[in-house]
Amino acid sequence: MLGIAKRIHALPSPSRILLIFAFSIFCLELWAAQDAIVITDKAMVYADKTMTSPVGYVTRGKRVTIGEVARNKSQLYPIVVSGKIAYIRATDVNTEIDGIDSNNLVAERFLRLAEKKSDNHYALSLYTYPTQVTLGNSVGNLENNDPFVFNGLQLKGAVRKGERLDLGVLLGYGEGQKQIDTFRVFETGAIVSYRIFAGKNFIFRWQNQALVIPFATYSLGSKARVNGYGLSAGTGLNANWIYNGKFGMEIYGGFHYTKLFGFDLPGATLNPSFLGTKMGVGVTYLY
Repeated sequence: MLGIAKRIHALPSPSRILLIFAFSIFCLELWAAQDAIVITDKAMVYADKTMTSPVGYVTRGKRVTIGEVARNKSQLYPIVVSGKIAYIRATDVNTEIDGIDSNNLVAERFLRLAEKKSDNHYALSLYTYPTQVTLGNSVGNLENNDPFVFNGLQLKGAVRKGERLDLGVLLGYGEGQKQIDTFRVFETGAIVSYRIFAGKNFIFRWQNQALVIPFATYSLGSKARVNGYGLSAGTGLNANWIYNGKFGMEIYGGFHYTKLFGFDLPGATLNPSFLGTKMGVGVTYLY
């Protein structure tokens, strides 16, 4: 220490002032501390900011003293372990403990975490899809711009990504008939939803679908039946009401487009497209 003091004393006056100022800032930041409580079963403590060298853990409900300034993009708080600076995850501790009993705080935080995790969901719904058909060739009793209605069933599974985004997959079956003309489609694909509003018991989303139709059929009464394939896409709004934290109900509606290919009939190839409004209602389960 005497050698360090001599070296500092040997520095020019401006350098000594800057060095003393830097030390004072460092010490203030190092010693500024706050009380916190551990809210996870085992809060890991790391020797470095990269979280590659764990040195131990602190159990749930323990009170600890941490630095006031979070580090590493607010992911870590400094903590003193055996006289050395270590780091603990910010998500593993809660600093708002004044006037709150530790057991009550832990129970409340775990309840909030449990509720937050119940954002992934399944949905089973019935839908109707009134459309206007466009035909490459006139067959059967259908003509260009005729109304045509599909009705069907779809199963959706989605997971929450971040605060606003939901990503999911969909499986669906739809069928429509007008006189002797019948179309059936099996579709699957991706759903991307943006949460416009998210409350405890109600979620309102902007929902988008991009789907493939690996198998479709067209029947002309008993005269002919051919297979095809296609694509479909849609955008709209989805409202989800949640009851008892697990089960709920959803309704949705929006614009939808379907294009089918490969219906090879005697003397003609049918490649119809459908444009309309798809609306549905169903039940949801959160997990």
